[in-house]
Amino acid sequence: MGRAKKQTAAKEPVRLREQVLADGRRSLYLDIYYNGKRSYKFLKKYLVPETDAASKIANSNTLAEANAIKSEMIYDLTNKIAGIHENSHKAKMLFTDWMERYRADVVNRNGDEHWIKRVISELKEYRPDVTLAEVNKEFILGFMDRLLSRKPMNRHRDNLAKGTVFIFMDYIRAALNFAVKEKLIPTSPYKGISRDMVRGSQFKREYLTVPEVKKLIETPCRRPDIKAAFLFSCFCGLRIKDVMDLCWKNIARNGDNWQVEIIQFKTKVPLFLPLNMSARKWLPEQGEASPDDRCFPLLSYYYHDAITSWMEKAGIDKPVTYHTSRHTFATLCLTAGIDIYTTSQLLGHTTIRHTQRYARIINSKKDDAVSLLNDIF
Repeated sequence: MGRAKKQTAAKEPVRLREQVLADGRRSLYLDIYYNGKRSYKFLKKYLVPETDAASKIANSNTLAEANAIKSEMIYDLTNKIAGIHENSHKAKMLFTDWMERYRADVVNRNGDEHWIKRVISELKEYRPDVTLAEVNKEFILGFMDRLLSRKPMNRHRDNLAKGTVFIFMDYIRAALNFAVKEKLIPTSPYKGISRDMVRGSQFKREYLTVPEVKKLIETPCRRPDIKAAFLFSCFCGLRIKDVMDLCWKNIARNGDNWQVEIIQFKTKVPLFLPLNMSARKWLPEQGEASPDDRCFPLLSYYYHDAITSWMEKAGIDKPVTYHTSRHTFATLCLTAGIDIYTTSQLLGHTTIRHTQRYARIINSKKDDAVSLLNDIF
């Protein structure tokens, strides 16, 4: 009977070693052998001469910390060898925790956390136990369906506005892209999900006609500041966040020529927007306000009820949100004969492709007008 082969234990890729210092302490470091190369990592942790019980306890705690670092290093290297990224194990955190991490990153970049906090709240009601690694296309579509079917806080609507759903889903997409960037997950499960899935067959880019805008001017609103801001945007096209942040110092005046000069919140692109008399009419008086004061100081995100009741008083039966004012400005420009490139510049679009959506609306109206000739002849 042959002698059994002696089994040799596989060498650890990381070993904890010591270096004796001149003062008698022992410096701990890691001896790392990976991919045919040796490297060292000094832990800045030291073992002291054991002269009493306290020093023994201190050394025991230091060794425990050093071994924990060693174990984590072995774990990461093992994952690398298996083709798994070193941060992959971090994807085991709850998805809501990752959203909190993403929120912190947005705040650090001076971004607005209002919508992210709402998304996190919705996720905690939806499926709070799902980890980042478990988020897949089915999870995302399920969350989308929940948003589309749930009742909004605004009692005047049957369902959550699709514009709001767009915003929620955009933050989910951005957070997952951030996880890919941080190499916590290999690819985003959001790929293949488009806005068309939210729009469905009922989506329509609402805008107001000239007669409807005139009705709104004549109709009182229980929030005069919201009425003024909405009509201001109808005549200049600024988004709600840019109107909320608009300060007097952002309005350059040269005689009769007024111009808004801002960095757009959404795109971070500069915008130099001439203000026509119709827009300036709805700006509040500056009075004693300083250049750093806001032009519309009372505005908040909770304007939906006021706009909805205002529309009802004016007899306008459309699902109008504040963003409808921007759509209205775009269609008014194109209807008035302003070319699509200039309209794109006025809206602050980063590509003319976005402006072409409004051009299609105007072209469809032209088709309807021409088809009336069929009834005449």
